[in-house]
Amino acid sequence: MPIEFALSRKLTRFGLISDPRIPVTVLTVPRPQTFRFLLDTGADFSLAPRRLAEEAGLSWSSLDEVQVVGVERRGVTARLGQLPLRIGTTELSVRCVYVQGPGAPFILGRADFLDRFVLTIDTRRERILLDEIGGAPSSD
Repeated sequence: MPIEFALSRKLTRFGLISDPRIPVTVLTVPRPQTFRFLLDTGADFSLAPRRLAEEAGLSWSSLDEVQVVGVERRGVTARLGQLPLRIGTTELSVRCVYVQGPGAPFILGRADFLDRFVLTIDTRRERILLDEIGGAPSSD
């Protein structure tokens, strides 16, 4: 059975567009916290701010340093670690690129996340559906 979320819309200079962000529970210490993550089929990996790595109990200095390049092509130094999540009743850990700096986005990418779910963005019904691959068969 798919996990469903409302599909939000946002006003841009080009008009109203869908905004596929979902609430995700991050298993932080001492208690889980919920953040809104953008579902990004163009992102290889998930991305989050440095503070989330530390709140998840990761030591910043022990994480592998990597260079990541986005649409701007400038690149930024980041750290690679795991991000423990809960989506609905499913708990999983995804590889995540943590970046330092103001305004770091919350993004769920393909590796370990979108590769695990069938993603449907139903603009007609204004719904986002995540159906886990290999999950229980539907009874429809």
